[in-house]
Amino acid sequence: MSIVLGVDNHETECKHWLAADGIYAIQCPGFLLGPGRLPGWGYVVSYLVLGEEKALLLDTGFGVSDMKAYVEKLTDLPLMVVNSHIHPDHSDGNAQYDVVYAGEHEFDPAEEYGVLFYQVPGQMDACEAVKAGGNYRFAPLKDGEEIDLGNRVLRVVEIPGHTKGSIALFDEKTQMLLAGDAVLKRVFYGAGVPLSTYRAALVKTKELPIQDILSAHWPEPLGADFIDKMIALIDDFDPERAESASWSASGMEGRDMRMFCVGNDFDDPDFVALSFFMDQAGEIMC
Repeated sequence: MSIVLGVDNHETECKHWLAADGIYAIQCPGFLLGPGRLPGWGYVVSYLVLGEEKALLLDTGFGVSDMKAYVEKLTDLPLMVVNSHIHPDHSDGNAQYDVVYAGEHEFDPAEEYGVLFYQVPGQMDACEAVKAGGNYRFAPLKDGEEIDLGNRVLRVVEIPGHTKGSIALFDEKTQMLLAGDAVLKRVFYGAGVPLSTYRAALVKTKELPIQDILSAHWPEPLGADFIDKMIALIDDFDPERAESASWSASGMEGRDMRMFCVGNDFDDPDFVALSFFMDQAGEIMC
């Protein structure tokens, strides 16, 4: 695949490829330019995992296309829908489903969570199928819980850091870690938990026999050793040595965002970064 950094190709439909045995990567239309001088690859990837009895969709995208209809072309198996976390680029398509699962610490059942991009003036518009969707409810997934799709078991791995309840799914069949935004070339650190908590979760994740990592904002596998790169970055983290990473996204105006990174080019295989707000530096260093 040709990777073009920080450029919107204005696609309006999903596209997919086979990421591993029985795992489809689905690139969602919609574009979210990253912060700073290294904008990254501005698309989000959902993953469809096929078992013998059920299928699982990890993340529903921006909601600007009919993800449900697209998935139904790929499989007719009963579908379980999971959010790796409840940011709008991963959950704005949720209204097409009745029940969406997420990490138990990611949402408060008594509160409405998140912001829909298509309800923010000037942001991307949802497709009619999403707008016509009904009310849905969240259901919790616990760390270590196993999801049996029929001759294929996915294990829930809680990795707080990007959000307070971010989860990944480990596929025992292929030994792939479907990491959402918990393990990325650049993790936006917005959970309000200490980096030591994130680091401990990464160390625990390393105990799994991971062969490769599929993330939500990069179209190629990151490699099993990428977790080590993220841990090394945390160990060297110094907010005073971080560079400015201004971001014009809605709600970010006026906040001092920084990026602490290794490497100068986003598409360098060894590039790894952590973005954060300076007003959070004290709490994440605890």
